[in-house]
Amino acid sequence: MYWYKNTIHITKKAAIAFAIAALLWNCNSSQPGVAHQERYIDIPAYFKQEIAKLQAEQPTVVKTVKKDSATESKDLKIAKWENELSSFTGIDLNKPAYQGYIQKDSSNHLVTYLFTKPDLDLNKVEIRYNDKNQAISFRINRTIRNSLYNTKEVLFYQQDSIYSLEKEQSVLLLGDKYYFIEGRF
Repeated sequence: MYWYKNTIHITKKAAIAFAIAALLWNCNSSQPGVAHQERYIDIPAYFKQEIAKLQAEQPTVVKTVKKDSATESKDLKIAKWENELSSFTGIDLNKPAYQGYIQKDSSNHLVTYLFTKPDLDLNKVEIRYNDKNQAISFRINRTIRNSLYNTKEVLFYQQDSIYSLEKEQSVLLLGDKYYFIEGRF
């Protein structure tokens, strides 16, 4: 009887070990027919670092704001860089909605991402790198469409130099609007 109880105990241990091994193998192996998710540059993390740097440095910025035909420029210190660059931190190439719809092209320190699905809000993202393979500038083209408005945006950021947001918006019943914001530091 002793050998029978001992065999049952060993069989339970073997079954548990087999189940754990199978679970771990399933988690680590790629399944046929499922595409590997490519990881792209982490744009929100990049801009969080830039925000922290700019918040610490507090550079004087020549900020120009244009709405339709009215333009105004001022020299100022930005109190909350997180608010100022929030349009950039919202761009994330690694969102699941973009997977499978990004075409990447690289040449001469410039990486271009084109989005092949027209329903997506991003059209194109261009990132320029320096000789140390560090991102130094971003140009982002977005189009946002819904039943109330259509918006085309071009976001630009050149490290330690300039940032801008250009927006053309067509709002149902209100007409067309144009906005341009630029900061030079």
